[in-house]
Amino acid sequence: MKKLSILLFGALVFVSCQDKNVIEITTKNIPDNAKVEILSKEIGQDTPFAVAEGVIVDGKVSLKNPFTEIDEAFLSIQEEGQVGHSIFFMGEPGKITIEYDQHHPDRRIIGGTENNVKLQQFLNEMKPYTDKLTQFLTENGAVLNNASGDNDPAVIKKLKQQYKVLSEETSRLVDKFEIENNRTALGLLMISQKIGSKEKSLEELKEEFSKYPAQLKKTKLGKKVQSLLTGAEGDLAIGGKLPDFKGLTPEGEELTLTNFLKGKKLVLVDLWASWCGPCRQENPNLVKAYEAYHDKGFDIIGYSLDKEEVAWKKAIQVDKLTWTQVSNLMYWDDPIVPIYGIEGIPASYLIDGDGTILAMNLRGEELSKKIEEILAK
Repeated sequence: MKKLSILLFGALVFVSCQDKNVIEITTKNIPDNAKVEILSKEIGQDTPFAVAEGVIVDGKVSLKNPFTEIDEAFLSIQEEGQVGHSIFFMGEPGKITIEYDQHHPDRRIIGGTENNVKLQQFLNEMKPYTDKLTQFLTENGAVLNNASGDNDPAVIKKLKQQYKVLSEETSRLVDKFEIENNRTALGLLMISQKIGSKEKSLEELKEEFSKYPAQLKKTKLGKKVQSLLTGAEGDLAIGGKLPDFKGLTPEGEELTLTNFLKGKKLVLVDLWASWCGPCRQENPNLVKAYEAYHDKGFDIIGYSLDKEEVAWKKAIQVDKLTWTQVSNLMYWDDPIVPIYGIEGIPASYLIDGDGTILAMNLRGEELSKKIEEILAK
């Protein structure tokens, strides 16, 4: 009996150890044999790489958790001939759970470990507000984009006020989350995302980072944030080369800037997102410029910082963006943010066929005049 008890105990310990450091993924409406990868990024590298991989069988896959310390991570699900699905989560030791339904990509659920549970709680709080904001832009984006056209000024004013209220509601929740998670791993994540916005200066963010516990600063996430804070000081300049990037088209094909530029004369690299009100308001000017100068040698490639594939594709359709589009659906975690030192969107770079920067962040008539000036040479 004693020997049997020891064997049973050993079996239980074995099962416990097996379950302790895993990433359990449950899917719906994803076919069997779809490839899944857990992605991470090294400091100074712009391209994520796989640290674990497997295939979906009966809607599930269990992977050994490769994270021994806190880091940012992504789950990638690839179906043949389809745009991939990307899900952000916190990489950390322990049992991490991820649930994903292809028919409802905005209802993904991450959990298991402490930071992922907290992150999911935040996403749950944010969802009603981001849903309202997305719906508002979908229903009213075309009117706001044509604010200088034939629309009633009173209507435009009312819509802008409604957009402001919705934006402020989401900002309040973000501020609340930031306060609640000050000096935690999730707080570090917030700092890394603020580097790509204009909420605070680089010096203010460095001051915030300096107050974090030394133990957190030594994690991979902490080291990445420190690297971003240092690297963000090097801005791109006119006359310099625009760094290469890669992303997926709405059809799921990978495209790099280098390949896109082949045979091109003048190209605008436009960074935008469906959730970005100012971006959507600028889109009609881009449509106008594209229609006027495309046949003369001008082209555009849109690079979206979207996080939801459906919203991204819907915005392309609604705003009538007929030029090439790419996205990694990684939001502010996209590698282009630190590489380009992006502090806010829309951001744009007018370059020649060799990738040399000729102008940056031109809007409206200024953009059209510059395009005409360059093409006339």
